[in-house]
Amino acid sequence: MPSSDDADAARRIDALLGVALRLARTAPSGRIALARLARLVDPAWIKQPAGAELAAELEAARARVPDPMPAREVERALRSAWGVKPAEELDELGSEPVAVTPTAQVHRGVLDSEPVAIKLLRPGVAASVRQDLVLLDGLAGPLSAAFPALDASALIREAAERIQDELDLEHEAEQMRRFHRALRSHPFLTVPAPVTRLSHAGVLVSAWIDGVPIARAPDPDLAAARLVAFVIGAARFGFVHADPDPDDVLVQADGGLAILDFGATRAVVPERVKGVDAALEAFADEDAPALGRALAQLGALPENEAASLIELARHAWPAPGRSRLDTPAVIAARDRLLERPHELLRLALAARMAPEDLWPVLAVVQLFATIARVGASGDWLALSRVALRDGWSTNATD
Repeated sequence: MPSSDDADAARRIDALLGVALRLARTAPSGRIALARLARLVDPAWIKQPAGAELAAELEAARARVPDPMPAREVERALRSAWGVKPAEELDELGSEPVAVTPTAQVHRGVLDSEPVAIKLLRPGVAASVRQDLVLLDGLAGPLSAAFPALDASALIREAAERIQDELDLEHEAEQMRRFHRALRSHPFLTVPAPVTRLSHAGVLVSAWIDGVPIARAPDPDLAAARLVAFVIGAARFGFVHADPDPDDVLVQADGGLAILDFGATRAVVPERVKGVDAALEAFADEDAPALGRALAQLGALPENEAASLIELARHAWPAPGRSRLDTPAVIAARDRLLERPHELLRLALAARMAPEDLWPVLAVVQLFATIARVGASGDWLALSRVALRDGWSTNATD
């Protein structure tokens, strides 16, 4: 039987989830967030019946297909951004979008005889989401009550700042250019070059790249290993890419990966990367004292909880080395974690997160969620260690 303290904590977490779902239903930005989550999370991962409400919201979000912007709105948006008719800049502009999301749509075009991708922010979405960001303050109280160790206000401010970055396509073009320059000679990672002179707060133009989404990769194990190298290796470059969406990771004809979307990025602090590297090495070696020191120095978890963290992680994922990560594996790990509710809850309540770690943590979560949706086998811990230690210089491909 759960203790009264555990029951109280569980009720506070349920209250937090309830507030978050109400905001998601009523605010445009919340519906956008649900749509993004629905693309990433398999409803089967959510425990029933406790998670029935969330699963239903994600199913509904997945079923909602946004209407594409009409051609006249596309023309108007490009003319407003560039100051001239699109035909004066482009050789061609595809009349039908090749991708449509709740926040943007993408058209194929031709510029100076070369194919390009033209991404346009949907009209009004930036202003609407910015107005909604004040609603995030409503999560501060429930978040603090559910997880007292967190600085809820600081985390919410960090999320609001990063979300505003995502709504600025000129900012995205700058980040894409930074990643493109760093990876232009890489053997298996590619980022399209942005056309900075045509990029604007509401428009992003970049080189067109052919490929198939990672979910249709001919060799999913190789593609997943290379995605680990990109996402985790980026930390050594000094930035994190926090949204490796399956639709925005393309596998090229030669097996290389092309990453397309760079809205969700953030600079990382080198000292914290070194601290995470030390923690990951200690975790892999099951060295509880070293892990405790590393986590305490990061301010992530009290030093005396390291042994419990190692034990619970090994219980959830008992097979070391190469293993398959897919929906059955996620469900099995979830159920093993729920066999230890007291330990799981105690660690969750003791954990802290610095605001600057929010997007890096999101990057790792979304990375492995994407791989689980695709279904792939690999030594995930070993791949992560190499990527974090060596960055993009690694040639690890399996």
